[in-house]
Amino acid sequence: MPRTLRRLADLRSTADAQLGLITAAQLEQLGIKPSAATRKVAGGMWTRVLPGVHLVHGGQPTRRQRELATLLYAADPSCLTGLTAARRYGVRALHLQETADEDVLRPEPVHSLVPHSRRSKSTGFARIERTRRFPERLVRRSGLVLAPLDRAVADAARRMGSARDVQALVTEVLQRGMCTFEDLVEELELGQIRGSAYLRAALQAVSLGAASPAEIDVRRLFDELRLDNVHYNVAVLTMKGELVGIPDAWLDDVGLAVEVDSVLHHADLHGFERTVRRNARYAAAGVLHVPLLPTDLRDRPRETGARVVAARDAASSRPRPPVRMAPAAPYLSAGQEG
Repeated sequence: MPRTLRRLADLRSTADAQLGLITAAQLEQLGIKPSAATRKVAGGMWTRVLPGVHLVHGGQPTRRQRELATLLYAADPSCLTGLTAARRYGVRALHLQETADEDVLRPEPVHSLVPHSRRSKSTGFARIERTRRFPERLVRRSGLVLAPLDRAVADAARRMGSARDVQALVTEVLQRGMCTFEDLVEELELGQIRGSAYLRAALQAVSLGAASPAEIDVRRLFDELRLDNVHYNVAVLTMKGELVGIPDAWLDDVGLAVEVDSVLHHADLHGFERTVRRNARYAAAGVLHVPLLPTDLRDRPRETGARVVAARDAASSRPRPPVRMAPAAPYLSAGQEG
């Protein structure tokens, strides 16, 4: 095979193995001069996606191509972290799994780590973070190199501007068993102090028993209302020991349940049926309950507080239902709340 054809074949083979991407260093190894890449870009046949990284099929890169391009630009060793890596782990918080790509003219930054000794700089969509704690254990998924999920969550939290978003991220990975509470605490303590306040608050809330941003908002609401005899995530039982429900808040002196039902909770038929059955058990046991939406707590706290107080007054004006409360853990572990 003539030398030129062999080089072209090697170029295609290298690019095909990298989602159509190739670096200037790889071109040099193949014996292809930089001027050739410049002509391809100028002619519209190739796309320069980052300095020294080209898309040989032209056009705009997809999200996955941008992620791999960032790793190629950063060079080895490097890895994806933050929300970029969380998406590849399958985290759904913050709509990370939406299939539609964002505006190609203003793409979402790709967050990556490199050792502190490197002089790589952020450019374009590539957000390069130098670290003295480069992960020893890396994860390879779909052709991409990822930081461990606990590190990715901690890195993401330090750059996020919303306490609720950080809480949602932490809640999901813990509830789905994707990483452990202890791993996140270790990352918090070993990592930078700057930007860690939201992560620290989220982990503290988990340690106190709050399992979601909505539960934190419920506790904040009742703290402001200064109501007595409020219990969180306890099981409400009939006097025979049958489960009635595990409300987000339970006012034991009057027998009033407060439930926060999100749209996501009802996104499938199973979630809707579970809520209907729960409400039926409350009615059969004579328990009044106040259904709330997360947006009620977040956007209309004053009106929501008034609704809860009115419901409490209504519950106190009638005989307390014959129910009792108990620790919720045995019922949650047995999956009986449905």
